[in-house]
Amino acid sequence: MANDDLENGNAVLDPPPASSGPDEIPDSSASSAIASKDPSEELPGLPRLNYRLLEHKTKLFLVGGLLVLEGSILPIILFYPLWYYTNLRHGILFAIITSFFGIVSGLEFAHRSWRLILKDDTYRPLDGKRWRFDFTHMTLSIGYTVMTGILIGASIPHEPLVRPLAMPLPLFFIEVGSLALATGFMDARNMPATCKVSSIPKGSPIPPVLLTFIEDVVAVDGGAGKTYRQRLLNRYKISKHFRALIRGLNWFWGVGSMIVGVGSLVVVFTVPQEIAYGIGWGAPLGFTILWTFITILWTRRSLRVEKKRWMADLRRRSQQGENEKPPESGE
Repeated sequence: MANDDLENGNAVLDPPPASSGPDEIPDSSASSAIASKDPSEELPGLPRLNYRLLEHKTKLFLVGGLLVLEGSILPIILFYPLWYYTNLRHGILFAIITSFFGIVSGLEFAHRSWRLILKDDTYRPLDGKRWRFDFTHMTLSIGYTVMTGILIGASIPHEPLVRPLAMPLPLFFIEVGSLALATGFMDARNMPATCKVSSIPKGSPIPPVLLTFIEDVVAVDGGAGKTYRQRLLNRYKISKHFRALIRGLNWFWGVGSMIVGVGSLVVVFTVPQEIAYGIGWGAPLGFTILWTFITILWTRRSLRVEKKRWMADLRRRSQQGENEKPPESGE
């Protein structure tokens, strides 16, 4: 019976034993975004995520590149030439820069909004309602509202406030970092969610917010749908190695985001305003590139270790099951 459970993917090897959750029928409407079955990743009892970033690299690099251009590079490359080499009034200068903010991110935000409110329940969180967005959407809504308010408000005076205009990205990183640290602490203390967090019901143990961000972004923006949400949560529940990876990365990004956010704000208000503007928009980009590179290496290594240890655990349990078989009678 134990071997049958392993082959059917219903056995849980992490102590204490727990069931892996119900079997699931893939959502055909999101099938184009779900990678085909990879036999090399077939591990009995370990839910496959069925999503490979490299199969979506065109959209990933296109959208990611445009977001980086809009959210960091464009403000810098527009500010310094217009500030030093033109006679434009500074109010007009920042009006030009601000006009580009939100074009790409706004379209992407509208696209994910549309997917979440579709009548067909394909992309929404598990047990989610039509007009309730996921947690990532709410986080982005707060962040974009604050950032847009600062950009507009600080540009209104006849002589724009350059230092506040350098604050949006650091403040956004502080928001994300504080969420990561708070949920990391709550997860370590096994504290319950005070409200529904995407697919996590109210009252259930809250996971690190990084897991929620991954769930929401891949399911909605990546097009993987509800099937991915279920598989990701099952993987997190069943595999202690996957939980360790998510928890480690959550602290890694949480602490790093707080350092770069707070550090950038300190620098913005201590150096000349022309330098401050470049720091406010450039430092978070440098941090993101470095942290993303480390995350890729960390994740690849951890997933290899997870698979290796999972198979070793399977073999060990299989041998234990054979040793515990009762001897055959001599009749």
